[in-house]
Amino acid sequence: MTARRVVIQYCPVPAGLDRYVSVLFYCEIDMGEGERLHDVMPPDWASLRFHYGARAEGRMRSGSKIEGAGFTVAGPRSQEVRISLGMARQWGFRLTPLGWAALVGVPAHLYADRLADGEQDPVFAQFQPLYDLLKTSASPGQQLDLLIAHLEAMPRRPVPHEALILAICNAVADPEIRSAADLAARVDTHPRKLERICRAAFGFSPKLLLRRQRFLRSIEQFAREPKGKWIGAIDAAYHDQAQFVRDFRAFMGMTPRQYALLDKPITGPVMRESVRHGRAGGR
Repeated sequence: MTARRVVIQYCPVPAGLDRYVSVLFYCEIDMGEGERLHDVMPPDWASLRFHYGARAEGRMRSGSKIEGAGFTVAGPRSQEVRISLGMARQWGFRLTPLGWAALVGVPAHLYADRLADGEQDPVFAQFQPLYDLLKTSASPGQQLDLLIAHLEAMPRRPVPHEALILAICNAVADPEIRSAADLAARVDTHPRKLERICRAAFGFSPKLLLRRQRFLRSIEQFAREPKGKWIGAIDAAYHDQAQFVRDFRAFMGMTPRQYALLDKPITGPVMRESVRHGRAGGR
């Protein structure tokens, strides 16, 4: 195999836009013609990507898959995505739950654990001009300016319960919030209303959101010391190691040991960038 080079860079999100977009990122993969990298991406919030060069392929245990698209969408996820990438460059961004509600405008649970072709799905029509916009031969810095300008100019839909969505985001990230009842009390809302808002804006039930966040905190900690042992990365909210292994199988479709042994040509650099920018754990 030809020597490969993978560059992933997180870019600053301007104030104001950061309510809707948590991460802007640029990726370059340099390798032999026809060669491909394979990796497994952990659960995350929704993300949109624009591919130039070899097209991306992805599949999920849910049965959802994507191949041959230049504009791909991954909804909010509680499962891993197995990806295959060739020589290409890529721009992308991660939407916050508020960003999904304001910029996409359909209930998030309809795209939970789902991959979509953004070129074919009318829900993402207002993002489609970005593909041609970022195809330009301008420098990456100029392309970033074009991406930010387009996102800032996009109309925002009115979002019912906007303050509650933001409060839920903050509460879910708090390791002291360990149950749906804790979450409802923290954001001062009725459990049934909390359930409804979480499914619509976040894609999942409050209970699953908290389980996922607990798991992602462990993945983040492991990324900080990837040569260490999982026992030192397990989040304090887990009762024991067996509970953590069960969650790992549920969210990643494999054991922690199997994951640790995988080659991580994409997720390795991604997690290091996430930790460097304080963006791991799905925030």
